[in-house]
Amino acid sequence: MQLFLVRHAKAVERSFDIPEENRYLTPEGRERFRSAAASLRKKGMAPEVIVSSPLVRAVQTAEILADALSFKGLLPVDELLAPGFSLAQLRKLLARHPGVNSLACVGHEPDLGEIGGALLKVSEAFSLSKGGVLALEWEPQAEEQGARFLWLLAKGEFYTDPATLTSH
Repeated sequence: MQLFLVRHAKAVERSFDIPEENRYLTPEGRERFRSAAASLRKKGMAPEVIVSSPLVRAVQTAEILADALSFKGLLPVDELLAPGFSLAQLRKLLARHPGVNSLACVGHEPDLGEIGGALLKVSEAFSLSKGGVLALEWEPQAEEQGARFLWLLAKGEFYTDPATLTSH
């Protein structure tokens, strides 16, 4: 299956005025991710399901992604993708979407980088930049084999060398 790990775009800074779960995308974050999402369409990204963390900034990112991809499929929000998302929760998420061959998960760091690293069997932790997307080919039934790196979108640029994971 194709698995796309999507970090939410740039959101307003943490403050006492806005609860963490209500932080929303900045105008700059929206615009940059809209541009990045258009390049994802050109790259051929076509998930069957886009699932989002329930936090506002992730839902907004998922909506921008769906719009840019002219996505007509499911766009569920799932508590599993809230901060603290783990490989075990990814397995639960997949069980909620049986038969899906292409899934985009919109969530948060450090969770997505940790999951990507675990699936790729990368010893060094890496971090997805805001609005970044990691594309993997992964067979959950053959998890011990690990995932295959397809590409990384970071800061508006595509990378096809897995060595870029530790520098972005």
